[in-house]
Amino acid sequence: MAIDDTLVGEICHIKGARLGSARYDPAQSAVERHHRDNLVLMCPTHHTVIDDDEASYSVERLLQIKRDHEANATTVPEEDVSRIAISLEQNISTVGQTGGLSAHTVHAANITVQAPGSSSNLLNQRQIQAVENLWQILRKFSAEFSMVVFVDTILLQEEMNAHFSGARDLPLMDSILEYRNPQTAIAKMTKAGGEEAAAERPFVSQRLWSIFFVIQAVYGRTGLLLTNSFKEERYVDWRSDSGCDQLLRAALPSHAVEHLKALQISGIRTALDYLEDQFLTEAGMRKVQQI
Repeated sequence: MAIDDTLVGEICHIKGARLGSARYDPAQSAVERHHRDNLVLMCPTHHTVIDDDEASYSVERLLQIKRDHEANATTVPEEDVSRIAISLEQNISTVGQTGGLSAHTVHAANITVQAPGSSSNLLNQRQIQAVENLWQILRKFSAEFSMVVFVDTILLQEEMNAHFSGARDLPLMDSILEYRNPQTAIAKMTKAGGEEAAAERPFVSQRLWSIFFVIQAVYGRTGLLLTNSFKEERYVDWRSDSGCDQLLRAALPSHAVEHLKALQISGIRTALDYLEDQFLTEAGMRKVQQI
């Protein structure tokens, strides 16, 4: 949608792009959500109208509007497409490095305009798939290391230390006995798919990859610290571990890290929540949040 050499259209999601947006469907995958079948081009005015009146503009109605529009559309001459692309070339930035097309104004500040025959759509879909793959790996890490997070959520540091030193028997700690084995944390990281994640690195931003790396490393290191606790017969607290400190500060602001260390319980869970929010924000799935 262009007036002379200026693109004025807005790409709208038929089913909303994120939780809380109009017509959001939690059952959609990231690929489906940002696929062209779920997108419709609108002028800025109608984009606002349809999102403010979800009752009138249902998914079914928007799909019909899209079908009617495409049926009545006329082919744009290739020279016009190329002319617009060339006029914007100096101000273009690649769209959706990690999150696909968002429903924002289509102009040179946020979208790459390509002449016919470009492979950008295929690349964009691969980028979306990479984000989804990394997120699924993080879900597996969460499952594999769930008991590490659980005991940190339930027990205080002094209770943990009393158990590891033999001063107090806590039956709850039986849930982490497998960490007596030095290979447990490494085996869990491998099972979660940590090695396969490297295949997705070329398709995501450096920032997104760094956040992913920090999250998986936090899981692995806190698991290894429990192994050391069994070995040393004292609780090796992640709060005083320089490795955990460096990892967290690589992705979170200093004041957030200090806040996490001050928590008596649930520090690991809260840290992971912060990091996952950063991951989703970088992927374009959430608005930027201040920590």
